[in-house]
Amino acid sequence: MRLFLCGGGSGTDAFLAYQKLNEIIDHKKPVLYVPLAMNKDRYAGCYSWIKNELENIDVPNIEMVTSGYDLASRNLEDYSFVFIGGGNAYKLLNDLKSSGAFSKLKEYIENNGIVFGGSAGAIILGQSIATCKYSDKNDIMLNDLDGFNAVSQFSFLCHFTNQDEEKQSQNTKYLKDYTSRYEKVIALPEEDTIYYEDGVFEIFGERPFYVFDGGKAISFLEKNHRKTEFLSLKSPEELMDFMDKNVTYGWIGDNQGLHFNNLKHFRDIYRTSSISEILDTGLGTCIEQGKLIHEFFEQRGIEHKLYCHRQYEDSKNEGRDIHMHCFVLFKSEDFWYHFEHSNTPKKGIHKYLDVDSAINDITSEFPNRELTEIPDIPEGLSFMDFNQYVNQFQRDGKKIL
Repeated sequence: MRLFLCGGGSGTDAFLAYQKLNEIIDHKKPVLYVPLAMNKDRYAGCYSWIKNELENIDVPNIEMVTSGYDLASRNLEDYSFVFIGGGNAYKLLNDLKSSGAFSKLKEYIENNGIVFGGSAGAIILGQSIATCKYSDKNDIMLNDLDGFNAVSQFSFLCHFTNQDEEKQSQNTKYLKDYTSRYEKVIALPEEDTIYYEDGVFEIFGERPFYVFDGGKAISFLEKNHRKTEFLSLKSPEELMDFMDKNVTYGWIGDNQGLHFNNLKHFRDIYRTSSISEILDTGLGTCIEQGKLIHEFFEQRGIEHKLYCHRQYEDSKNEGRDIHMHCFVLFKSEDFWYHFEHSNTPKKGIHKYLDVDSAINDITSEFPNRELTEIPDIPEGLSFMDFNQYVNQFQRDGKKIL
């Protein structure tokens, strides 16, 4: 799939996204424009808008559908890409599902079709359109709010201004409650566009966007002070709050591509990040998050242990699924604590009498994995390199001679 998700609006800031679009399309085919999120009396104006919006896209012409049934009747392979416009996402999703066009468009997406979604057109590509709760009116009382779920289990909110302006708004309060209970949400400002292909996120725009994760808003694309703030942290509780607000699940590929909330091609292109990269990007798998937690305790001289719990890996295991989790224990007074952040269902600081009782509790769910204590996590290692690094140590962290 090749998807463009735009926060809405139009103008010069969308230029780079359209430039990318122009690079990947078949220029011999027309565009199919889908303005179904708008009311029919606005279709004439929509067509004038799309002609102006795509004036620099090199295609023969632009065709427009006027109903979901019209869309369902088209052979989508005849088009260079499908542009789904903005408006009311409830109306758009209802038209697509009631006409049968939804399944046809889903098949097109899964067969590597190109879709540009603006505002409502981006929202429906997410896991759910429930993010529209306060931005659109569900006048048709649509109950089935499931979207295409095409982008790494994310839902989307568009026309987001910034966290400072919206922190008191009804929509943001709703998002925090919604994401603390359900999935992650990306909140996009107008004209910011995400290009998503095969697990990789490419960002076009300069305004900050936000990932709502576990009820917390994490900002991206804005000048941040994560490094300075990290160095000033004093307690494990402050570290947990810092990670809630600054780190979400993801990683960087060896081509510097950003991967949010997915493990696509992890064995092939993953590299362990440095502390600086983790704080720059706000991304980390359990490996990076374990590295960051380890760094915190190491810098402050707090006794702790870093573990990797996994199915043993060598070159013979390259085809199988990944089964690994890294975690940290630390000691305070006479007790040991498990500091967990990346495993969302078990996130928190959990108290134990000793190391053995902590390990037995943490590892009991996966009895077929091996536990290894490791001294640190080097940067720049592929997934196989990291496993070979872990293979050097015994369960107690002593190096195998």
